[in-house]
Parts: sequence; structure tokens; C-alpha cells
Amino acid sequence: MSNAIARNIKLTILGSGTSAGIPIIGCDCDVCTSDDPRDKRLRPSACLEYTDASGQQRVILIDTSPDLRQQALRYKLCRCDGIVYTHNHVDHTFGLDEVRRFNALMHQPITVYAETHTFEHLYRVYRHVFEKEKNVNDSFVATLIAEVIEPDRPFDLFDLRFTPLRFFHGRLPILGFRIEALDGQGQIAEVQPLPLPLAYCTDVSSVPTETWPKLTGLATLILDMLRYRKHPTHMSVDQAIEAATNIEAQQTYFIHMTHDICHADLDEKLPDRMALSYDGLVIA
Repeated sequence: MSNAIARNIKLTILGSGTSAGIPIIGCDCDVCTSDDPRDKRLRPSACLEYTDASGQQRVILIDTSPDLRQQALRYKLCRCDGIVYTHNHVDHTFGLDEVRRFNALMHQPITVYAETHTFEHLYRVYRHVFEKEKNVNDSFVATLIAEVIEPDRPFDLFDLRFTPLRFFHGRLPILGFRIEALDGQGQIAEVQPLPLPLAYCTDVSSVPTETWPKLTGLATLILDMLRYRKHPTHMSVDQAIEAATNIEAQQTYFIHMTHDICHADLDEKLPDRMALSYDGLVIA
């Protein structure tokens, strides 16, 4: 087997905002009216772009926000080799219909990886996609392959290993992902290309005891941080900083921020090796 591994890896934050996006409709607060482009936040999602061991370019989407069309145009995404879902909420799934354009460009189906409860939501909302044969008209819909995943059961995608990790979003069990490159023998490479190992953990309010050990040795951590005040389903600023301090990644970027947070004000006050993400941030 070849010793080549994935290379030219970059994670782009497509959306760093909360479910309402920033600016919020009908709000004239300082952040919603800010001229700082880092305060303009689309709904939360990300994409991992890289060259696999064979030299093929790959794009993996993490969630499909309602702003996916705008995000794909803004960041010139022309393919999608797979989609991994953290959970079933609208701000993370309502862009799925847009991926039909990637089908048309690539002339192949797209595999979707999600927990059973997320697929139940997708099947209900996107019946016209998953039960195309029942459509009255022969409509242009996405062609998808469903793969059910579970916490702590890794799966491999084009020379990268994704390990689903259990988190809680209030009372809702959700997934984060630890992502690592594989070596030529299909094992986790001893030396990881940056920004790997990477963990993407959005919409987190608590970390189960069994998940903490799986967050060690990270080069990059993407972690939920909603606002200053406590919230029942998200980490506050203090909670996110505390969790990031315990995880000790080489670099942490916070995501899923509401209009309580002004980028320029908070970013400079964060501890070393911690920063706010923003739409269009490229981590490589």
C-alpha cells in the first residue's frame, strides 16, 4: 500500500452564527449594525477540503445550514463528497435540498452520515428526496445515500477517519467529530498534517465523562460558545473557555455565537491559543 496520506487540508467556517444568524431580523443592536464583517454570521456549518492520497480533491460538509447556497457561492464550493451531521435541528439541516446541485456537477450520489434520530427528521422533512418515486412530478432532487452512524464507531472517508463523539445539547444527545488522517495502511497516521487532529463540537452544553479522553492531543478544536449569560442548551463564554482550557488543544476557535458577542471586543480578551471563529475563517 502507498505511504501517501491526505494533504492540503483546510477547514473553512461557512457559518459562525446561531440559529437566527447575525444580524438578527428587526434588531438594531451594536453587533447587528456593526461594520465589522466578522460580526456578520451565517448559520453554523463548515467544510473540510483536502487532497486525498490518490490526488483527488475532496470536500466534506459538516452540517448543511439554511444558508448553504449562499455559503457555497461565497466560498466557491463545486463538489461535495460527503455530509456529516451533528444533529437534527433546522439551523444545521435545512440546506440539504441545495446539495442536488453538487449531484449535477459530479454526476454521482452523495453519502450522508447521521444518527438515527437525525435521519428520522431528514426523512420527514425531505420525503421528496428520500422517496422520490412518490413525487407527482419527476423533480430535480438530491441523490443521497444514507449511512447511520453511532458514537465511538469510527468511519473512514477518503483517507480521513471520523470518530463520532457524544455530547449533549441541553437534553438532546448530539454528535461532535474527531477527524484524523490515515496512513497508507489504513491506520491513524503517527504524524498528523495540520490542522489535524481536529474536533468539531458545536451546540454543546455539556460533555459526558466518557468523551473527555477522546478530546486529548488535538491540534484544533472548534467549540460552541453562545453568549455571556448561561443558556440551557449551549455553553456560555465562561463555560466554553473552561472546557477549552481543560481540553488543551493547540488552538481553539469558538463557534455558534449570538449577537451578544462583539468579535473585536471579546476576541482580544480570550486566553492564549483561543480565538473567535468568523465566517470565511480558513484553518490550515
